[in-house]
Amino acid sequence: MAINKKQILVLLLFCNCLILNAQNQKEHFVNKGKHILQLFLDSKFDSLNLEFNEAQRSFNSAAAIASNYTPKITQYGNIKSFRLGGFSARGAQVVVEFICKTEYNIDLLFQLNFINPAEKLTFFTIFETFRTYAAPNYANAELYNEEDVTFAADTNMPIRGILSIPVNKQKLPLVIIVPEAGPTDMDGIFVSKPYKDIASGLSSNGIAVFRYNKRSVSYGFSVSQSKTEGQKFTPEEDVLFDLYAAIATLKQNSLIDTNKIYLLGHGEGAYLAPYVAAKDLNIKGIIMMGANANHPLEMIQDQNEYLVKILPHKAHDFEETKEHSRIVLKRKVKTNTSNLLLPFHLPPSYWLWINDYNQVKVAKKLTIPIFITQGGRDYQTDKRNFFVWQKKLKKNKNVSFKLYEKMNHIMHEGEGESTYSEYSIMRHIPYEVIDDMVKWLLVN
Repeated sequence: MAINKKQILVLLLFCNCLILNAQNQKEHFVNKGKHILQLFLDSKFDSLNLEFNEAQRSFNSAAAIASNYTPKITQYGNIKSFRLGGFSARGAQVVVEFICKTEYNIDLLFQLNFINPAEKLTFFTIFETFRTYAAPNYANAELYNEEDVTFAADTNMPIRGILSIPVNKQKLPLVIIVPEAGPTDMDGIFVSKPYKDIASGLSSNGIAVFRYNKRSVSYGFSVSQSKTEGQKFTPEEDVLFDLYAAIATLKQNSLIDTNKIYLLGHGEGAYLAPYVAAKDLNIKGIIMMGANANHPLEMIQDQNEYLVKILPHKAHDFEETKEHSRIVLKRKVKTNTSNLLLPFHLPPSYWLWINDYNQVKVAKKLTIPIFITQGGRDYQTDKRNFFVWQKKLKKNKNVSFKLYEKMNHIMHEGEGESTYSEYSIMRHIPYEVIDDMVKWLLVN
């Protein structure tokens, strides 16, 4: 049935009301959170007890609240200032986060959990930010909201993502984060949550950002079955069909400028970004972060040669991968080649697809803006790849390059040789990286 102009207007008004209600709800609970935080600062623990719902009040007596709060203040000093760190509302659960600066220059994350519509606390937690994730200083949660978005390439496998939307703005540019290889979640799987950093940083600067869980995060068993049971399995089934579905879903959002949709690919996502941009004319530009310029298996061999110096006990596993890789790299893989003879036991359909795709050649033909970024300490995609991109695309006026010498694969700064253990340290992507992305997006 066709929708007439009056129905479209009603629908848009309804959507705008939902957005306004969500913003009003956020402002209300943030103000309530500030009131509760002030009660902590004033040590009014009896008043805090009354802020809890009846079921939790007996567990959160004034003495119990003080026993959680006072040792932190004794250890780190009184709270000097605070800022909103995050807000989420899902169903009846509302979470407000504040990042508090203490006298001894330590940041504490206060997390307040409310039940809605009763507007009462259910529990609170206080963490040192060097032990847990808290929004970086360049993120301003007052300037953007987050909403859940569900989409599906396969209706049996709906996928959840989060859309970060700058407040009080319409027709926003949109960046879609295309994640790294493996079962990567919407935050980037690491303790430091690099994708969440990017989303909060860009959204604080007026750019909408979408990040999502890969299918293998929620449906790992089904994905594993499709790899091993003779079903067709290529990077399209693994990554791209879901990305296409996400793009189609986000285009329906009236706040998004469909003429300004960008991809930000990381690792494997960067490798595949030129392919998607060549297929979808609605993609305005791509950011490629840590993109391999050679064959993925050659990149993995480079990784393994680096890691075997640090992890010599892995030498046997690395040699087996090398043996399996030869079949693919020498173009000897056939449609009936056994999975067991191929790298990571992925089916031949996967490696035939990889062998037919040349990311450098595809990128070279693109006329849309491209921004290629690389960490100088990245051992997963070492900087030799960056120099290949520079050499091959140097005549392309639409391509920009930036090498961050001290950064690793997830754009964290460090010294000396990089190792995987760095990823388990709580850090944030430096503002320099976010600022470079924002400036590139605003002129492209």
